[in-house]
Amino acid sequence: MQKRTDYNGVTYFYSEGLYPVRHGFSTRLGGLSKTPHTATLNTGFYRGDKDIIVQKNIERFCEAIAVDPHTLVVMPQIHSTEVRVVDRTMGGHGIYTPPTFECDALVTDSAGTALGVRIADCVPILLADPGAKVIAAVHAGWRGTVGDIVGKTVKKMCYLGACAEDIRAAIGPHISMANYEVGEEVARAVLDVVGEKALTLRHLRPAAEEGKFLCGLGAVNETLLLRAGLLPEHIDVCTLCTYENADLFYSHRRMGEKRGTMTAVIAI
Repeated sequence: MQKRTDYNGVTYFYSEGLYPVRHGFSTRLGGLSKTPHTATLNTGFYRGDKDIIVQKNIERFCEAIAVDPHTLVVMPQIHSTEVRVVDRTMGGHGIYTPPTFECDALVTDSAGTALGVRIADCVPILLADPGAKVIAAVHAGWRGTVGDIVGKTVKKMCYLGACAEDIRAAIGPHISMANYEVGEEVARAVLDVVGEKALTLRHLRPAAEEGKFLCGLGAVNETLLLRAGLLPEHIDVCTLCTYENADLFYSHRRMGEKRGTMTAVIAI
């Protein structure tokens, strides 16, 4: 179950299923951004805030979840299925030092490392095998989802010593099926990755307009995590919609390019 909490004015969500691993899903509340479209906890650069404001917002969120921001690694996301293994020597990458690579999932077994992905409707997925001390952070838009980025991430975690049956997953706030209309291309890709026998109305259903469909990105990723070997009881799915809850979240589909960005962070 995912719960809302506040620390020093910063509002975020966390998953009981990942306890005691430090982690959190930020909201738009508790930061220093002043412009209407980024107010107030924008954690994304190039959104209209000065870099120092974004850094301070990241630091405020990290303080709330007891993570040292100088251990945090983030990267430019490109809606790919690229999974990158990083270590503690890369702490501060993409925050205090310029990014040197692009990908959409990070994995580490290096103690003293935190991983982050930025979101504004796409699906943030935090993964941890507490016993093996292997963690991952995944950004899954529709391209990453239909490319099974979560399955690729689980395989990379297992390569580092994790066991799929011991991995806990938290799927954070993301756009709901009711607000995520897609065309036939995306619908076909979802059908291909889920499979006709496994497909349900939680994954895909016809929209009001002919040739359009409603897609449940969270449900698709949940199915792919199960296929990767995770146990059902180890997957925690947040049902909060980033599109509907304008007071809590930035949303690309609702706001367009003129918006802020949330961040999901996990640390060992």
